[in-house]
Amino acid sequence: MLVLGRPPALLLFLSTGSGAVGIVAATGMLAPLAALGSRLHTSVLVAAVRAGSLGLNYLNHAGLWSVKASFGMTLGQTTKSHVAIRTSVSACGLRMALLGPTVR
Repeated sequence: MLVLGRPPALLLFLSTGSGAVGIVAATGMLAPLAALGSRLHTSVLVAAVRAGSLGLNYLNHAGLWSVKASFGMTLGQTTKSHVAIRTSVSACGLRMALLGPTVR
């Protein structure tokens, strides 16, 4: 069930540019599944969804422009590096959530 939260969180982040929207909507979609007697710890589910909302990049994201200005990169360089870093952080977050506690 942890991996089910990743696609909606990621797609909502990409379409709206807001990680918070991705998290809230994806956890809202998964809440009924988690309430069905799942042995999954709620905080691990939230961490997995949050990791999903970190992947890829939104061009209007403040972090992208901060990195661009701080390191004097072109927009192309910044986009490539920012996408790579955010995607690897997202993948690591999901891996850590999968290793987290599963019993309430």
